[in-house]
Amino acid sequence: MEATLCPKPHFVVIPWPATSHMIPIVDIACLLAAHGAPVTVITTPASAQLVQGRVERAGQASSAGITVTAIPFPAVEAGLPDGCERLDHTPSFDLVPNFFDATMRYGDAVAQHCRVLTATRRPSCIIAGMCNTWAHGLARELGAPCFIFHGFCAFALLCCEYLNTHKPHEAVASLDELFDVPVLPPFEFKFARRQLPLQFLPSCSIPEGRLRELREFEMAVDGIVVNSFEELEHGSAARLAAVTGKAVFAVGPVSLCGAPGLVDSRACSDDARRCMAWLDAKKANSVLYVSFGSAGRMPPEQLMQLGLALVSCPWPVIWVIKGADSLPDDVHEWLQHNTNDDGLPETQCLAVRGWAPQVAILEHPGVGGFLTHCGWGSTLESVAAGVPMATWPFTAEQFLNEKLIVDVLRIGVSVGVTKPTEGVLTGDKNGAGRAKADVGMEQVKKALDILMDGGEDGEARRTKAEELKAKAKAALEHGGSSFMNLEKLIQFAG
Repeated sequence: MEATLCPKPHFVVIPWPATSHMIPIVDIACLLAAHGAPVTVITTPASAQLVQGRVERAGQASSAGITVTAIPFPAVEAGLPDGCERLDHTPSFDLVPNFFDATMRYGDAVAQHCRVLTATRRPSCIIAGMCNTWAHGLARELGAPCFIFHGFCAFALLCCEYLNTHKPHEAVASLDELFDVPVLPPFEFKFARRQLPLQFLPSCSIPEGRLRELREFEMAVDGIVVNSFEELEHGSAARLAAVTGKAVFAVGPVSLCGAPGLVDSRACSDDARRCMAWLDAKKANSVLYVSFGSAGRMPPEQLMQLGLALVSCPWPVIWVIKGADSLPDDVHEWLQHNTNDDGLPETQCLAVRGWAPQVAILEHPGVGGFLTHCGWGSTLESVAAGVPMATWPFTAEQFLNEKLIVDVLRIGVSVGVTKPTEGVLTGDKNGAGRAKADVGMEQVKKALDILMDGGEDGEARRTKAEELKAKAKAALEHGGSSFMNLEKLIQFAG
């Protein structure tokens, strides 16, 4: 009698609706589908196109096993503008609590849909974004395990676990006093309280009840899915599993899940083609790429100091500038005169005022360095491309990531930022009261000189970055650590 193969478990993936979180968790869904597991991704109507684009980028082998389901998001009911369905699209900081309220209401609609699913293709496992706290109750109702996806690396999560358990930040006298976070011997890590993720700041705007709810969700789930690979973080994933008592699966770098020859549809835009044609005219490893993520905005005076450093450096620069349309007139005029956005080959500083094909840029042989805010998605994309980094953390867990990049992996150079970069104005747009720059032009230039230098230290960083690139690729190949962790995750869910 022939043995019958058991069907693979059905994963329901529910992204936290913020762009930087949605992209990697959908890529995880694509990797699970590539391993033969059926996946349903639940999203909102306004984000369905973004999700579908990531699915199509993964190729036929993955997309055939994925169902994208759009469930209406109760934006208006929660006091948000109609169509405001992603956190980074919230028009003002004051409306962030409304957005959290909307996501809680959204959970009711998702739960109703999953109950309907049980009649045809019962969910076997839920993977939920970090703030979808209702997902654990839904999983228990369905009799399915629940995994959380933060978007952080294992090292940052390990630091957060130590902070939650031992609370060393609560014993310091000021926001600038340094204290130890001894999570990864033999390395030593010191942080100031102002450099910690938002939930550990005394001025945290998230209500205490909501913070408690988030922590309870973290503690209740069955496991943690991490966009990383075991060879990258010096045992952080295993240590995280040990201290939390939970299953931890490092399954990245998920940005490598795209099928050969298939790209994000936005990479075919005129802006993207202009970027790539400009890079094609540059020598190998000669270009500095500058981007601070999908939400990274600097105060005007700080942006000016950065700009002065970039236009005076000897290397070609491609600079992604977010929020350019809202800059004061004098800064906007300076950018018009000192940068160029038409992509002419002789342009020294190419400005991109909007979206840029970051993965394709980092993988281009012309790029030799990346000035980054240390968001984990950007960090891992740089690692996967073998590009050394200059680090300028803005907020969230980015100061934690900087320690990993610079002190542990030794593939980065710190700009020397000591406190969060606030992308807001303290006064009127064009007049007095604009926030002063914390980091001057010379400080930026010094870090960039070290990053792009071809000397002994620079070559050592580049060699290490190339080694990690090879390990990143191998991790997702058959038999690699991330490949095997995806198999283990599927077994766990089954």
